[in-house]
Amino acid sequence: MKILALTVGGSCAPLVTAIQTYRPDRVYFFATKGPRGSRVTVDGEGRPCRPQSGEGEPSIVAQTGLTPDRYEVIELEDPDDLSGLYEVFVKKLREVRLNDPDATCIADYTGGSKSMGVALVLAALECGWELSLVRGHRPDLIKVANGTEWAARVDAAKIRVHQRLEEARRLFNAYAYTPALEILESMLRDVPVPRELKETISLWIALCRGFDAWDRFDHPQAYHILQTVQSHIVPQWRFLKRLMGQDRPSGYEPVLDLLRNAERRAARGRYDDAVARLYRAVELLAQIRLRTTHGIDTGDVRAEALPEVLRPRYEQRRNAQMTLGWGQTLKLGLWEAYGLLADLNDPLGLAIRAREDRLRDALARRNNSILAHGTSPIQKEEYQRIHEIVAGLIQEGLEAIGVRIEAPQFPQL
Repeated sequence: MKILALTVGGSCAPLVTAIQTYRPDRVYFFATKGPRGSRVTVDGEGRPCRPQSGEGEPSIVAQTGLTPDRYEVIELEDPDDLSGLYEVFVKKLREVRLNDPDATCIADYTGGSKSMGVALVLAALECGWELSLVRGHRPDLIKVANGTEWAARVDAAKIRVHQRLEEARRLFNAYAYTPALEILESMLRDVPVPRELKETISLWIALCRGFDAWDRFDHPQAYHILQTVQSHIVPQWRFLKRLMGQDRPSGYEPVLDLLRNAERRAARGRYDDAVARLYRAVELLAQIRLRTTHGIDTGDVRAEALPEVLRPRYEQRRNAQMTLGWGQTLKLGLWEAYGLLADLNDPLGLAIRAREDRLRDALARRNNSILAHGTSPIQKEEYQRIHEIVAGLIQEGLEAIGVRIEAPQFPQL
């Protein structure tokens, strides 16, 4: 099955040549309507086709012998309305492609206005049609001489490759690594790719896989992949190495990793996910500090790890939790963890206690989130306010304990 789509203008000869060359089973004519439009040249009575010289000639349909069941005319309102034309062309070309997925579909953009030609090319590239142009001898700069025309396919492979590469770039820069990876892998699998672009695509595939693993907190897999392209992502690679315990890490890198992850979720409009990560980052900061500096695990606080003066109070908490059926061990939530740090006169606990009201106000909205204890989704403006407070307090807390971490966001292509 061969299908041909044509833009119709003032000259019939190029379109007749295209139809005679390709011998399509079905033809779709895009023509302007009205008394001065090109619609009449398709199948109008008499001799509607006007050559450069001499008398008029029969319609395109009459010259090519197309029967009514083999063609369709799509009438256009404005030959210069690029966006409107593009909408019409995409709708029809996509419909034809869906109805006949195995057909050879060719779009010839020789006829019609410049806007019609541009719109058909854009629509054909988007819908997976092949391109065609009728050429011929030009005795001047105006028209191809009648009788010298020939129709030929236009190599659009490189254009399609660059379009798909640009779409993959857009997705990568939006942190949508899985769909970007699908495009890139399908290009190498299904499309003839110019040699000079294969190296770029291979690099981008590695970056997609590596940062996708990192985005899912699979740091070992990310390390394994990204070490092969580390020269392209030097700041991120340094941070990943410290996350993996190399190059004298501070131990607080996972907190900043969560903060950057929250920012990526927000960039994709996932504000509830983002705020959940912000909450976890605040909580993790206290947990790391208690574990690494004071030898205390917030999931199992033992009396012997506490100063003697604090033991009665925390034993009382443990007994209260046992009464509630929470088990034999004392567990501390976010606020209890920072309270303990403050009780220990730890600089982090004291810094957060001084700003506790701001932090509680920010995280209270998280409790109403559908991913916490409520039912209402978090909006962009709410996320931005929470992020500003949480990121600022985390930075102040780290400064209070003398920790400085360079944690760059994932790169843009």
